[in-house]
Amino acid sequence: MASKNVPEEPKTPGPLDVKYPNAGKILEGPKFDNYYTLSNGCPIEDPQVSESVSKQCGKNRYASQLIQDINTIDTISHITRERIPERYVHAKGAGAFGKFKVTKDISAYTDANFLNMVGKTTRLFARFSTVGGEKGSADTVRDTKGAAFKLYTEEGNLDWLLFNPEIFLIRDPAKFPSMVHATKKHPQTNLGSADMFWDFFNHNPEAYNTLIRLFTDEGTPKSYANLNYFSVNTYTFTKHDERKPFHFVRIKITPDPAPKDPYYNKEQALTEAGKDPDILTRELYDRISQDTFPKWKVFAQIIDPAEANNSDVNIFDATRVLPETKFNWTEIGEITLDEPPQNFFSQVEQAGFNVANVVPGWDISPDPILQIRLFAYGDTQRYRLGINNDQLPVNRPQSYVYSPTRRDGAHNVTNYAGQKNYINGDENKKTKFSNRSFVGWEGKVQRFKTKFDDSDWKQPQQFWEGYGKNNKPNFDTFVGNVTSHLGAVDDPAIQQSTVDNFNKIDKALGDAIKKELERRKVPNNRHATLPGVVAGGQDKKSFVQPTIPDPATDVDKNTNKVPKEES
Repeated sequence: MASKNVPEEPKTPGPLDVKYPNAGKILEGPKFDNYYTLSNGCPIEDPQVSESVSKQCGKNRYASQLIQDINTIDTISHITRERIPERYVHAKGAGAFGKFKVTKDISAYTDANFLNMVGKTTRLFARFSTVGGEKGSADTVRDTKGAAFKLYTEEGNLDWLLFNPEIFLIRDPAKFPSMVHATKKHPQTNLGSADMFWDFFNHNPEAYNTLIRLFTDEGTPKSYANLNYFSVNTYTFTKHDERKPFHFVRIKITPDPAPKDPYYNKEQALTEAGKDPDILTRELYDRISQDTFPKWKVFAQIIDPAEANNSDVNIFDATRVLPETKFNWTEIGEITLDEPPQNFFSQVEQAGFNVANVVPGWDISPDPILQIRLFAYGDTQRYRLGINNDQLPVNRPQSYVYSPTRRDGAHNVTNYAGQKNYINGDENKKTKFSNRSFVGWEGKVQRFKTKFDDSDWKQPQQFWEGYGKNNKPNFDTFVGNVTSHLGAVDDPAIQQSTVDNFNKIDKALGDAIKKELERRKVPNNRHATLPGVVAGGQDKKSFVQPTIPDPATDVDKNTNKVPKEES
């Protein structure tokens, strides 16, 4: 009979269990032992004492700080270096750990190890973010949203970078810098500019397939967990056997169960921006801490290349939705977030995501926006976190990694010790399955920019047909959301160009937006005379949405009515 004092053997993970349960975790800080030290461990008498040459003159104490005060100099030099560059986009975010679980066998399409068995579970880290705002911006400002997942698989880290809405704003890689600048601050004033925003997108109207969705109330969710997120780009499922066909794939995740009342209206969103600008961050942390775990179903749109060639929609166009009638969605898994971060900076701020982080069975594609993201995402992490950012705990793969030519650089932790730092070319004898080039073609080097034509209005028109054309509450909400933003435009030509574009989606919609822009001038000018109110309008323009105090209470709601003209 076994002794009761003998500790139990640690349980060996089964094929369905999480293989790396501690992936991304950091060491717990040391416990306080009732005294403080210097950074090297030397005990100090009092961490709040400073050394100076001083004298007392009446009630005045003259003091000159000494550089020999090691503790003060060390702590001050550290705090002045605590900030790292923030992400230029997706700067404001929140994160958590969780799991991906396979719910359907799709081994006919991919040999990715993390997908090879129903019930198999993979640990992941997730980060949710607004896109255009800076790190200190409010969570409820209308914006596209990002959801990034780092899956710690047995074949390396796989990063999924998803968006809401379901398509992207541009399809030409060279437009990236201008798109980002147009959604940021004006270079002269450092203020948000509705003129910049609408001017850029009016000249690049492929974005209206996104804007028609962004200016619904889905653009102001009550929780990151309330949203659907989409891969936007097309990727590739591959097989070990090159004789077997590859398949293209897009993925999406949908909340499970579907949330009730998931969005703020514009007045509520603006109120929350003032009351609690971090409300989405707080809501995610509180939800997980209270064991109300966010959960999504994961779906794949698996595309046979032969069918793709006969599609009416370019499957590599990130501004287009792929029709479900031709490419149906198949549920493949589920995501659950059940563990808050131990430390925000170490695990959320230092998380680095990159679409180039692929694994065998999940590969890239000839999607032009994906192609430029392959460079941009990795390069921003090299700038923010350094060349060895993949050695940080939250980014470090748990699987076998051997790339000995990657040496030195700031903050290198392992550096392969004394092993040789070159590859002689004939040592790769234990070759495992890896992704290979899946498409062969011959072509010419071209300088290319896509052209916009009438077919680009088809999907915005279809969305509007189902959302707002025959639904008065949705119609009115959308018009109000657009005009609260468009009303801050100074240039009448930009306003008219925007109205013209909405006319191409639906004439009644364009007319309603134009009428509402005119109607808003009277109440906005009246609101501007109220104490403490910033209002938009003809003479009182502001990028801040026009409102009255605490709009959720409907205070002064009748001021929105256009006054009757005096006879």
